[in-house]
Amino acid sequence: MQFPTPQGLNSPTFAQPPLDGSLTLPEIFEHHAQHSPDHPLFHYVDADNVSQTISWSRAVEAFHNAARIILDQVKPGSSDPRPVVAILASADQITYFSVIAGILRAGYQAFPISPRNSEVAVAHLLRSTGCTRVFVSADAAMQKLAKAAADTSAVEEKLEILAMPTFEDLFERPDAIAPLPPVEKHGLDEPAVILHSSGSTAFPKTITFTYRILMESGLIPYYGQFDICGEILSVHAVPMFHLMGVVQLPWTTFAGLAISVFPPAFPPVVPTPDRVFDGAVATQSTLMFCVPAFLESWAHDPARLASLKQFKTVIFAGGPLQPAVGDMLVKNGVNIAHVYGLTETSNLTMFLPKSPPTEGWDYFYFSSHADLVFAPLEDNPGVYHLLAKKCDTHTPALLDTVVDGVKALRSNDLLFRHPTNPNLWKVYGRQDDQIMHSTGEKTNPVPIEAILLKNPEIKYAVMFGRSKFHAGVILFPAEPIDPTDIQRVIEFRRKVWPTVEEANRFAPTHSRIFKEMMLIASPSKPIELTPKGTPRRQAMIDLYENEIQEVYAAVDESSQTHLTAPEDYDPSSSLEFVRSIVAEVMVEMPGDDEDIFQHGCDSLQATWIRNSILHALRNSARINIKAVPSTFVYSHPTLRLLADMLVRLASGSVSKPEDVTRRIDVMEAMVQKYAQGFPQHRASSEGPKMQAVLVTGTTGALGSHVIAQLLALPDISTVYAFNRPGSDLRARQRDSCETNGINIQLDSPKLKLLEGDLNLPQFGLSQEDMQTIRKNVTLIIHNAWQVNFNISLPSMEPLVAGTRKLIDFALASPHPSAPRLLFVSTAGVFKNWTGTAPEEPITDARTSVGLGYSESKWVAETILELAAQQTALSPIIVRPGQLSGAANGAWNTTDWFPVLLRASQLLKHLPDLSGRASWVPIHVAASALIEMCDSQDRYLHITHPRPVLVNDIISLLSQALGIPRVPYSEWLASLEADAVQEFAASTNPAVRLLEFFRSYQEVSDEQEAFFPAVLGNTYGIRTASSLQSIAPLSALDVSAWLSYLRQGGYISE
Repeated sequence: MQFPTPQGLNSPTFAQPPLDGSLTLPEIFEHHAQHSPDHPLFHYVDADNVSQTISWSRAVEAFHNAARIILDQVKPGSSDPRPVVAILASADQITYFSVIAGILRAGYQAFPISPRNSEVAVAHLLRSTGCTRVFVSADAAMQKLAKAAADTSAVEEKLEILAMPTFEDLFERPDAIAPLPPVEKHGLDEPAVILHSSGSTAFPKTITFTYRILMESGLIPYYGQFDICGEILSVHAVPMFHLMGVVQLPWTTFAGLAISVFPPAFPPVVPTPDRVFDGAVATQSTLMFCVPAFLESWAHDPARLASLKQFKTVIFAGGPLQPAVGDMLVKNGVNIAHVYGLTETSNLTMFLPKSPPTEGWDYFYFSSHADLVFAPLEDNPGVYHLLAKKCDTHTPALLDTVVDGVKALRSNDLLFRHPTNPNLWKVYGRQDDQIMHSTGEKTNPVPIEAILLKNPEIKYAVMFGRSKFHAGVILFPAEPIDPTDIQRVIEFRRKVWPTVEEANRFAPTHSRIFKEMMLIASPSKPIELTPKGTPRRQAMIDLYENEIQEVYAAVDESSQTHLTAPEDYDPSSSLEFVRSIVAEVMVEMPGDDEDIFQHGCDSLQATWIRNSILHALRNSARINIKAVPSTFVYSHPTLRLLADMLVRLASGSVSKPEDVTRRIDVMEAMVQKYAQGFPQHRASSEGPKMQAVLVTGTTGALGSHVIAQLLALPDISTVYAFNRPGSDLRARQRDSCETNGINIQLDSPKLKLLEGDLNLPQFGLSQEDMQTIRKNVTLIIHNAWQVNFNISLPSMEPLVAGTRKLIDFALASPHPSAPRLLFVSTAGVFKNWTGTAPEEPITDARTSVGLGYSESKWVAETILELAAQQTALSPIIVRPGQLSGAANGAWNTTDWFPVLLRASQLLKHLPDLSGRASWVPIHVAASALIEMCDSQDRYLHITHPRPVLVNDIISLLSQALGIPRVPYSEWLASLEADAVQEFAASTNPAVRLLEFFRSYQEVSDEQEAFFPAVLGNTYGIRTASSLQSIAPLSALDVSAWLSYLRQGGYISE
């Protein structure tokens, strides 16, 4: 076969091996021992600063020594004639290279594993490959990692941990050793080396390189622009367990390249920018291979920058190089080359071009050995989706699609084609149409832009915000405006702001647009339109890149750093400081003692307030920013409370005990506020003819089940379903019932759907409706509550006030007996309780303190208890424990257990959990609630009388999902590792509940998983026959949950 650039034909020491596949890599080792004995393979400078060279003849002897060690310790089995031999080691590059070569020479499969993996990831890799032998270096870190992985790994055979050979074992053994058997002949498509991905979204996945793929990788230089035989490539910065390290084997073997490395040592030399650079220079390397971070370090050192010019080419891979750095390097005469590829494809770019493209150093040429397909993206000219077809000269390690009848790899990478040179490309990004914010949340711009375009002042709108905390928008005025004309810009913003507010009401919180993030398009810049007449999104964002960066910088400046902290943190100056911050963020300025969240402050605005305060405080030496909790705006939701926090923070008086005391004071003060002046019930002689029930909060899962079951009872004449105003109530109720598998007749004459607000006069209802329900209602089920674990008790005060309004409503009933009021509380009121939690009032607020949600439920319970003591009201307080999926498996996907399942599928393992599961299916809980309405006991708990071990459920899930179980600590470690990855929160919902999962503690089988208290259930079970007859959770329940979650696409098949 003819190659564009043959390698090594003019070398006096390198004998080019056969390139037709007749010899595999280990056979070519033997070829070089015989035909290229003096050709250099390794260069290094020893401890005495003396240059050393290891030739192919000496290297192959070391490969033989490694193979002999391996054959002595690893015996093939009848079912495993070519076992996988792993390497988990901190070792110098020569030793690591030689051990991989030795494994291949022994006829086995080499599996280099990154020592940066967690023990659970290592165990997963070993299990997935059936590997039972691993060479481990002697250092404590690797020994500990290997032993932990061995304890975790569930393989059929016990994992053998073998001593990693040292440089001395391989290169300084006597010459007289037992000869190796002849090289075993292997087919080109047999596995040779196993690599693994980085595991950025879940467990690392294995990727197998066959002998064919190794050969094709070795031939890539033959498609470059110059002969690299005899060149010295510095790989000081390259880890040998990575693809960049493993490809050194075929590059040196097929092309005659020599590599320079650190001197062999144990422990190995840690690569730093200075050490790598000095090592490359000392070994007289002609080529450099490094990661962008090292290049960026050297570029800022004038001496290093000048010395970089001595290298024929400086190759970078593994990520993007900062544009300013690349420009600086090229300007200073440094020849840089970008190597791009995937683990599944090996290198895809030309190796090596003679010089950077004149069109720009950040572009590259693809190598002609690969058959690549570039699928254009609609409405984004110049951007293409990359696919790689299998061909005679390139075989992707993964073939997951078919193109033109040929098997191919479908990558997730997008590439940008140079506008004038179609052979030049650069990486554009990943295939994702939505705007991904730095929080992991996504903005779908299309419907928001559509609302904006309803305003006749706006001709086009293009949203932006990728990798930013919040979104912005480029607005193209219908009548062009000079963006520097401040008066016209102000007038334009005034005219369009009502429409922006309309869009903000539609948009999710993280997608809302602030005034400061409205960028006015310039008439001097062209507008690129698609054939449909809409702006080309990315083209416009690229065109306004500078302005976008400026507007983000301006927002940072205007909303944060220009605010000056007061010199003295006294109450007056601190309050004025807080006022100035809140005034910049909120449209309607609340009073000093008014809750900002009740005035419309959302999570994005709260974050802006928090960031503005922290930016201003960061320059104050007296304040320790680390002492400020991240949720301080939620826990101090009024201007005065925020100012008070600053005063205490500045004086160093903030402490957790004081915070607990303050929270308890707020809880008790709220009880006192709403437990005064209860009205007395004035009974009439005429009793109700039929039973009518008022149920609050019916569009959630529990509420939907409750009203459906009430409607089925013959003695119930009317069910009033009361909910807060929002989108169409009938549609909301229908959707909830359909989701939860509830068959309900919304047209039933027994059902009355009502919208209102308990804190408004007459609950926001008409006078006629209010009179009707007061006359008819005989039972109140108060189920509505805000489930938000971020906001504090003061922000939940309207819920408490609404409960008091229901008490007054019940006591105002004309019936002989006041309607009973059943309050759906929570087991969370026992937040700080250990042991069995009794079905009785909680008199000590410390039991519930810590979360605004549990605190608010305790306050409501206590007010109801006081009302029962002082009036004719006979309330019932029901505390449900964990509720599980309905009969159809429907389970709220924001609940911790479905979240755990999705995360486990992404992480590819389930956590072992201790304790029991007293979970009650939600439809059974609804039945129990209804039965409890007649209870003579005031406090009742809903919990399963026949709990099962939660790990039995995990075991069933493991079988059904086909993923293994691991210790909880390892599962959590995987989740934490995933949490730091970019955009993790958008794919793995467990990232948002990370603190909850970190709170898990091992408990006994008699305790509840994930909950410190065990709910006593004597009264609840005695009252509710639905609980008495409930069957233990079983495989049928698990199957129903999985079926529902799969049907909705929450988890995959």
